[in-house]
Amino acid sequence: MQRRDALASLMTSGAGLLLGACSSPPASSEGPSEAQIGVLLQQLTGYTLRPGEGAKVQASLDGNRFTAAVDPTIQPQSDFDPDIDV
Repeated sequence: MQRRDALASLMTSGAGLLLGACSSPPASSEGPSEAQIGVLLQQLTGYTLRPGEGAKVQASLDGNRFTAAVDPTIQPQSDFDPDIDV
């Protein structure tokens, strides 16, 4: 085996491992449970939910979620462009 073949083999196996590491697990179609939301709020803010408040918090989070399709080729207006004189 030549060095070139060994290097190509290492690069191929490394790329395969890298692709597997970058993939994310599939997102669940259901949201977090009321108990999970309660634990999250308790850990982040120290607030303890009363019974039935978890559904209201979940509805609030779902209502504030950004759901529009994002086009990565469009740059926001706030980007700095050094080639443009204002």
